[in-house]
Amino acid sequence: MTRLLQGVDFDRYNQRLYIVGDTDHLSMDQIGGTLEGSRDPLTEDYVVCRVPRSRAVGQSWWTSVLTAVHCFVCVCRHMYLNTPDVVLCNGPGNCVVVGVVAWVPRVLGIKRIPVIYIESFARVWSLSLSGKIMYLLADRFIVQWPGLVQNYPRAEYIPNLV
Repeated sequence: MTRLLQGVDFDRYNQRLYIVGDTDHLSMDQIGGTLEGSRDPLTEDYVVCRVPRSRAVGQSWWTSVLTAVHCFVCVCRHMYLNTPDVVLCNGPGNCVVVGVVAWVPRVLGIKRIPVIYIESFARVWSLSLSGKIMYLLADRFIVQWPGLVQNYPRAEYIPNLV
């Protein structure tokens, strides 16, 4: 995601909210370094929010319900304090929670927040579990391999994003 965002004109999108898993130290380093450079998140127009993982690798499905609810509450708090105009997401479980939270104001008739999901470059023939769920939620669903468009006609094929 941070590689994709390197092409974004931050003068056009001057308020940014990054939602990062609390164990994702690499993304935190990339946001603070490569992406936002020397900008101070307290004085600049971006906010980095750390949220718990919705599901850990190997975690049972039963206990993942509890952790997903915890993640949902944290994401709700951050997204409603910093209401986005658009959500761009990829990756595993937390992006599903972010997508669901973005749908809440739409369902309630408060605000329509478009959701754009980008499936992993590693997914050549089938979607990830997150991708299968986000296919139902996303306004735009982008894949990076032409074989996926055959099975998922609403998907948009955009090669070489990163």
